[in-house]
Amino acid sequence: MSLFRPRFSRRGSEVSQPNIQPSTRGGKLKPTDVFTPSDYPSHTYVAREEAKLEIRLRQALDTPGEVVSVSGPSKSGKTVLIENIAGRENLIPLTGASIRSAEDVWDKVLDWMDIPTSITQSELQGSTVEPSGSIGGKLSTPIPGMAEISASLGARGGRHASQSSSVTRQRHGMEQVIREISNSEFVLFIDDFHYMSAEVQAAVARQIKEAARRGVKICTASVPHRSDDVVRSNPELRGRIRAVDTKPWSKDELLQIGKIGFPILGYKLPESTLRKFAGEAFNSPQLMQAICLQACFTMGILASRDDAVAADLTSTEVRTTLEETATRTDFASLIRLMHEGPKTRGTERKDYDLEDGSRGDVYRALLLAIRRDPPTTSLPWNNLSRRVQSVCSPDSPQASSLSTACSQIARIARDMYPGQRIVDWDGEPNNLLSIEDPYFLFYLRWSDKLSALRKGLAVVASA
Repeated sequence: MSLFRPRFSRRGSEVSQPNIQPSTRGGKLKPTDVFTPSDYPSHTYVAREEAKLEIRLRQALDTPGEVVSVSGPSKSGKTVLIENIAGRENLIPLTGASIRSAEDVWDKVLDWMDIPTSITQSELQGSTVEPSGSIGGKLSTPIPGMAEISASLGARGGRHASQSSSVTRQRHGMEQVIREISNSEFVLFIDDFHYMSAEVQAAVARQIKEAARRGVKICTASVPHRSDDVVRSNPELRGRIRAVDTKPWSKDELLQIGKIGFPILGYKLPESTLRKFAGEAFNSPQLMQAICLQACFTMGILASRDDAVAADLTSTEVRTTLEETATRTDFASLIRLMHEGPKTRGTERKDYDLEDGSRGDVYRALLLAIRRDPPTTSLPWNNLSRRVQSVCSPDSPQASSLSTACSQIARIARDMYPGQRIVDWDGEPNNLLSIEDPYFLFYLRWSDKLSALRKGLAVVASA
């Protein structure tokens, strides 16, 4: 018997779409109801049929004794996928960044259940004393976990004697969690598992293996290059892990968010405009949601219409939308450090005349090349070097200088954001520059940070 009763039914809830309540009078929906970059997309969830992710995840969660490991690029909708299959009301969310020990996992789960750290039970025990001089007796009902209490009472007439006792019990960590939610629909979800230290990962992996064996549904999420952290932290989990690898979203899949959402609000935008948005979202449904929401603000949409109308944005309004969306994130310090590059000793780096009318060294040229059209998160060497040559006139950095700059900006990003991949440089023999965080590329393209770092007008620009 469980000492504590959590706030939820142990059976969990049936997986279903949330009951949506209109947030404006007259059954109207706001743009923030439809496009939800920071919340579950109740109206604009897109099932990625080709990958069959929903089916694979459902099968994995239904398999007893297995730990499910979901991996995918940053901002690719891993949490939304899990919420959709497990049910938001059944998800017990944790994040690896907040876990400092294995005990933290179970303490946070019990906190989510609203279970206090300790509880004191008091009981009032009584017995009736008969008029027979002195007797020996025990309280009628012993208190669990405590010794029986004896009393010797004397009386001349009948009377009732009473005594209160209390016992304090503490939470029991993993054992209590297993008792409360094993063989239920609740899912313990550890996001960003890779943010834990290696030592903590090993301790957590040992305990989640045991909890899963005893009927607790457990799911972890991580980025692709750290997807095997769970197994590496405890090799005994090999054979007990079900990997569900999500792929980057295609432009057509991102396009569906706009195609579904705007008609719900009573507006039909041209596919060309939605494709422009999808092309700037860089495989991220979260970023596509943010762009579409900002487009509503730009267009002055306050609530849904009863009748559908055709609408579009001018090129200026599209640019305004993208620039305003860039304010949802901030990589200003990182871009400044990349722009400066590492400190030089003795010889100053060579400056070049650049296509935006400024002068700058190889680091500014590299950032301008990354920002250039067409937008892409993957830059093989041939493509990258052509871009750098295009932004420089007439001279451009040598190959060795450019390769060093790629390596340095990746190192700067790692130093500023430990455990994360913002920019990655795969040197010889691949020589591939990858932008791992879509928000970084979006910010680089649409914020004014790079323009603010200009050293001055180039000679060729002023001629």
